[in-house]
Amino acid sequence: MANPLTALRALIATELADVYTTLPGEIVSYDGVFAIVRPTIAKQLTNGDILTPPQIVRVPVCWPVGDVNGAQALITVPLKPGDPVKLSFCARALESWLDGHNGAPNDPRQFDLSDAFATPMVRPGTMTADTENVSVQYGPATLKLSPAGDLTFNVKKWTVNTDQGTVNGPLTVNGLLTYTEGMKGSGGSGGATIEIDGNVDFRNGTLTHDGKDVGKTHRHPYDGGITDEVL
Repeated sequence: MANPLTALRALIATELADVYTTLPGEIVSYDGVFAIVRPTIAKQLTNGDILTPPQIVRVPVCWPVGDVNGAQALITVPLKPGDPVKLSFCARALESWLDGHNGAPNDPRQFDLSDAFATPMVRPGTMTADTENVSVQYGPATLKLSPAGDLTFNVKKWTVNTDQGTVNGPLTVNGLLTYTEGMKGSGGSGGATIEIDGNVDFRNGTLTHDGKDVGKTHRHPYDGGITDEVL
């Protein structure tokens, strides 16, 4: 007579063979809504045969997302074929939920291979995380936020589109400052002061003071003793 405990263990193992919890996978394709994902670890059967896992279609990808007062917030990264993901398998069938319904599913299956969520991940050995700062990186571009509150980003080119921009504090520009629609300043605790240490090359325009052209008549005492005739 077979050992009842052995028979029970065999039955449990047989049932668990079709229960999925978490598996590594890789992207086959992604359209920004659903992904097709392939689990990357095959199953070995009791007879030694290897069962290659099938592709899973209509896999929702997990991104940080929220909706505050109707303003949707979403953070994503590009996904291409071969990118690694973590597959988490749902305790209920997902078809109804994927179609926008929250009712009970029509299929009683649980932890099935077809009911997966995908979360992008880093495969160990391919990249190293920054262990000191909050970090965002994409190719050669990086953004670092330190525990002290310092923000540093390195990019080849950056563009800001805004209706109004404000910098509260001193601003240092280590490079050429170029503007296209003029420069204007007023107020401040010390008044509107511009200090330039170096040469000033004024071209293609009129230099005025209180609406008067001083570009042609302005002279200094050491320029032959002629003072400004307009100011």
